[in-house]
Amino acid sequence: MQSMRTTFCFALLAVTALLHAAELRVSRAILPGGVIDDRRLLSEINLKSIELRDAKGAIKTADLLKQLDRKKCDIQLPKPGRQRLTAAETAQRYRKGVLVVSGLYKCKRCPKWHSRAASGFMLTADGAFCTSYHVLNNPNNETMVIMTGDGRIAPVVEVLAADKRADLVILRAKGKGYTPLPVSTQPAEAPLGGKVRVFSHPDKHFYVLSEGIISRKYLDSKRKEGPRSMIAITADFAKGSSGAPVFNEFGAVIASVNNTQSAYYSVKNGVKDNLQMVFKNTVSMQHLLNLIQKKTNENR
Repeated sequence: MQSMRTTFCFALLAVTALLHAAELRVSRAILPGGVIDDRRLLSEINLKSIELRDAKGAIKTADLLKQLDRKKCDIQLPKPGRQRLTAAETAQRYRKGVLVVSGLYKCKRCPKWHSRAASGFMLTADGAFCTSYHVLNNPNNETMVIMTGDGRIAPVVEVLAADKRADLVILRAKGKGYTPLPVSTQPAEAPLGGKVRVFSHPDKHFYVLSEGIISRKYLDSKRKEGPRSMIAITADFAKGSSGAPVFNEFGAVIASVNNTQSAYYSVKNGVKDNLQMVFKNTVSMQHLLNLIQKKTNENR
């Protein structure tokens, strides 16, 4: 009996060491040619999240939520390029830095653990990334992980800075060698009518690239948290896209996906009828820059 216990302990230590030492990756969900098996991808993220939690390799979300009072961080952003990119070039160059941000939660209708998926994007090679504040601010999540565009999975370990008003948060994922995305620092790089692209995960459809234009720039003053600068676009996105990057035609991130608003012709007795238009709203990166003490890419 003692021998069995000893063997079990050594096996547990070996698994724990392996999880800490080796990169976790999805193995069969991303196929040659960029083909994605959506169902398998979410399943693999779920299994890796459980492995990390069981091996004590992930920080509890409850502990991350205690860090939401952090208002500034000191990170260095890469400089945006000056060359216009096609949609295909944008996807090829920056896919690795577009993230699936996933929370592990216990189902209330069955005994299993499940994973929900939102979007985000990498800011630095050492793991700083951005997503929506509301993506993190969910106490039902046990732990959180990210997955990069090439299938690398890592736990979220720290809040660097947060802004509830703008609905943005900068977090850090464990690890190094990530692909950061350039962030626009100039409002002129997001002109009305300018071309935009969104790379996101709408409704568990992973790595969907859509294209459109900037249709409106406005101040959202109706939120109780205070006003924020917004950019409305025509590129498609949906639930699960929160936190995703919005690129301009030079491949710089100008905004983060936030919400949609539907305009109906009539509302009677609380029933909305005749959908006419859907506004697709994103948060300007000027709010992200306000969370960063050093904005190294503005010296261009």
